[in-house]
Amino acid sequence: MNVLDWVERELTPTECNSEAFFYDEMESQSGYCLPIIYQPFDAGQKAHWRDRGSLFDFLCSTGGGGKRLLDFGPGDGWPSLIVAPFAADVVGVDGSRKRVEVCTANAARLGIANARFLYVEPGSPLPFEDGSFDGVMAASSVEQTPDPQATLRELYRVLRPGGRLRISYEALGRYRGGAEREAELHERDGGSCWLTLFDRHIEEEYARMVRLALAMDREQARQLFSGEAHHPAFEDITVSALQRLGPSIVETRVCTLNHPSGRTLAAWMREIGFREVRPTHGGAWFAGRLFDRLPAENRPASLDGVDAVLRPLVEIVVQMAAPVDRDPMITAVK
Repeated sequence: MNVLDWVERELTPTECNSEAFFYDEMESQSGYCLPIIYQPFDAGQKAHWRDRGSLFDFLCSTGGGGKRLLDFGPGDGWPSLIVAPFAADVVGVDGSRKRVEVCTANAARLGIANARFLYVEPGSPLPFEDGSFDGVMAASSVEQTPDPQATLRELYRVLRPGGRLRISYEALGRYRGGAEREAELHERDGGSCWLTLFDRHIEEEYARMVRLALAMDREQARQLFSGEAHHPAFEDITVSALQRLGPSIVETRVCTLNHPSGRTLAAWMREIGFREVRPTHGGAWFAGRLFDRLPAENRPASLDGVDAVLRPLVEIVVQMAAPVDRDPMITAVK
């Protein structure tokens, strides 16, 4: 029997949205790795260049500086808090109260006064009048909602005429060729851990996920399932292995998410009424490539220097058409 079918039949899991499944449990959605928000900017790190590339991607794609922007699903306050110094006003909305709490605390710690964060129940209308924002940023968040197509309609509604939506999204095609099914172990409070199973259906554009809370630490679970391997494989999580755990399984959750491809997202956007829809290259991709191409001695050594190099180039890159799902970024103009 399929292990996911067995879990759903025998363990009576709680059906969750993505907030309850993942995000309410996280003190930091990013693992405290974000430059500026959690770490000093380091011009010697490729990941930090990519982050600045993303900043200028969202900023330029939504119309440049001095705008009123909506950040749909800000996580730890990203990209809201790095965009805020260039914007007139940023409002972040999230379906997780925990994420709103974390974003608000990060804004206060960083002294950012022009960004605020609101809780909105997943799937509910946004609490804004029509045409309230010059631009909308959605970083891998639309596919986390109960109805991604309805979410796009709401984002369209709150944009002013001529306003721009910039989204990144998780294209399931990236998992093709062996990563469609995966298992992950993560520490949990109180000496326990989470075992999460992913079953991604690429052609059908959805992902089915199961999460088990185990009354053991991550290392104990790793040895139980994968022996000497660093991470368990999906195939290591068998029905018989879970049966042996018995009362050590203290909680079970299940979540199913629609994961529309770029082609589907673009088609929906056109149906909703966006007058222009453009899959393009992304600023993070470009910044990473540039970091690799520049000899270390030729790279700027400061944040201001990196920004001076990246911003004018990213302004061009985000207007360059890309094959759909190649660099999963889309700009849509109302």
